[in-house]
Amino acid sequence: MITINVIDDKICGSYGDKAFTVDYSKELYQRMKELEVHSQGIDTVEDYNRVMDEFAPLCVVDYTASIETQCEFIHVNKGTGEFFLKHSGVVSSIPMPQALVDRIFDSIDKEIDFMPLVKMWTRWLRNPILWRKMKQGHGNDFCTRFFNFVNMQYVHPKHMEDLMENHGLSEEAATKRATMYQMKITHEGLLNGYKVSSEILHKFDSETGEEVDRYKRTFNIDTGEIEGDGLPEHVEDRLFEPSMMGSGGNAFFCEGPNGFANPGHFIKVGCTHRLADWDMVNVDDRRSCVKGLHIGGLMYINCYSGEIHNIFVDPMHIGAVPDDDTGAIRCKQYFVHSSLVGVNGSIYHSSTYAAMTDAEWDDMRAKAVEEKSEAKAQLDRQIAEHNAL
Repeated sequence: MITINVIDDKICGSYGDKAFTVDYSKELYQRMKELEVHSQGIDTVEDYNRVMDEFAPLCVVDYTASIETQCEFIHVNKGTGEFFLKHSGVVSSIPMPQALVDRIFDSIDKEIDFMPLVKMWTRWLRNPILWRKMKQGHGNDFCTRFFNFVNMQYVHPKHMEDLMENHGLSEEAATKRATMYQMKITHEGLLNGYKVSSEILHKFDSETGEEVDRYKRTFNIDTGEIEGDGLPEHVEDRLFEPSMMGSGGNAFFCEGPNGFANPGHFIKVGCTHRLADWDMVNVDDRRSCVKGLHIGGLMYINCYSGEIHNIFVDPMHIGAVPDDDTGAIRCKQYFVHSSLVGVNGSIYHSSTYAAMTDAEWDDMRAKAVEEKSEAKAQLDRQIAEHNAL
């Protein structure tokens, strides 16, 4: 028996005991209807099987052809079914994790732009630690951990509660609507995650070195009531430090118009925070709570108390993913673009930070080419000397 229904832009139904869903087209629908009507007048098993065999190819969706048609930067290995990044005719040797492929397909089905996913993967392939781990034999595991981290979902409890109490949704419907990805992906392929810090509310007297309050509250002279907390108008003028490590661990740079010349342990909105070298990041995915700059997703920050910052991180700066279930990674660099504790004085676009990391990549690539050129020149000299003997 053949049944056909059209739901939105899909043709759904079944033939025999097999269900199918394909994209709607007028021609395909008409051909399916013809076979459906024809099948209703069949008297023999042989004719029935013949119609089923004719109907079956109409239900096949060639996803590989679909994705290669829609994105020129993806190559599908027809033999293995693996997906690879392709650029200027060159195909990457590192396959995409299956979860990333599935999310791209899901985006195609929902007509969602999947190019941010492709750009994110492109930035990931720039990661020097990835290539180090590929040589060590566990690069593919690193890739899987990375995208599991990106793909983690979280049921926002306050949003779920609001949907149930104020909008009358059932628990099941509210859970579905309140489920979100923990890590957002920007248009440029950066990750938009979170960092928890503690605000530094003291400073030191420049003459005595004594610790004093950084901000002074103001009071009504008549009633004694607090009129102001003394905090700066904009969050860029406030000072923070990592919630867990405080002033411990390796010092890192806090660079920007309101940053510092020398490395320390300060976090400021509007600044790039980076370690001087990859040696300051423990890149072992099996170890947690070790050196490196720590960031995470919604579930991760839910485990800590402090002020929450929104950050950008380029995938090429990620060194380890020890907690791809709870949402923690270690990286070499990130940018703080806002904070829940205060109001920005400026807007920091992801495109601006992406341009900065692109320039860093260009410099890394130029140095790599130079090093290879120097090595080749030295080898050529050695060959020439050998031939002269």
